[in-house]
Amino acid sequence: MKKIITSLAICLSASASIAQVGAVAPDFTQSDINGTSHNLYNYLNAGKVVIVDMSATWCGPCWGFHTSQYLEDLYAEFGSPGTNEVVILFYEDDVQTTLADLNGTGGNTQGDWVTGTPYPIINGTVSLPYPEYGEGYPTVSVICPTDKKIKYNLFNSGSLAQMRLDVQDVIDQCATSASIDETTLLDVTIAPNPTTDNAIIRFNTATAETAIVNLYSVSGQLISTTSHAVVSGTNEIELNLASVEVGTYFVKINSTEGTSKMISVVKK
Repeated sequence: MKKIITSLAICLSASASIAQVGAVAPDFTQSDINGTSHNLYNYLNAGKVVIVDMSATWCGPCWGFHTSQYLEDLYAEFGSPGTNEVVILFYEDDVQTTLADLNGTGGNTQGDWVTGTPYPIINGTVSLPYPEYGEGYPTVSVICPTDKKIKYNLFNSGSLAQMRLDVQDVIDQCATSASIDETTLLDVTIAPNPTTDNAIIRFNTATAETAIVNLYSVSGQLISTTSHAVVSGTNEIELNLASVEVGTYFVKINSTEGTSKMISVVKK
């Protein structure tokens, strides 16, 4: 049986989490715990980047990754509440897992996996017999819609900030005209950069609207969110870093017209 060796052998460390980065992700169709069917290639053919979190309820490192809420943060930013460029699927791969285990009341679980999880949870009826998704739990595969290849295993990315950069990289390199929800990429500059206290964010919009400026720490923590009324044409927004410590930060702009990449800014 794939992966079901022992919990110690599978969940011992991050080194056991080996998704085949660069391999084509095999297709699958499974229903989530609410009865909704999900087909991987349907999402990819629609232009979505897909993240598949392959886990087991009894796996300690899987639970640690789950309770870190990294995927919740990525879902809020890149999923349907945010730019809607990414689909996230939690795939419980052990066919012996029950709904009670997923809800934290069974005898083969680390806790409640369901409460607070905003993306679909699949309780697999078959253990996927595909080595591409890895030989250990968890693997968190980021799959490109254009070539259907696994580009990253987020479990090994090391930090939320790096996960954001990895996901954005896949979005950028796998942009496709097949997307049913294309999002305009705002061309944003920040200067001066590095800066001491203040910098100016510059970008253009076609219409007057509201832009949201999010500032993140290098660890991925959201530091501040501010709203700004912008006009048609060139806009300048002051970024005030006086209250933060010296270091590297990330800025992302969201508007009804589009979104920007994560842009690094250094306070010296």
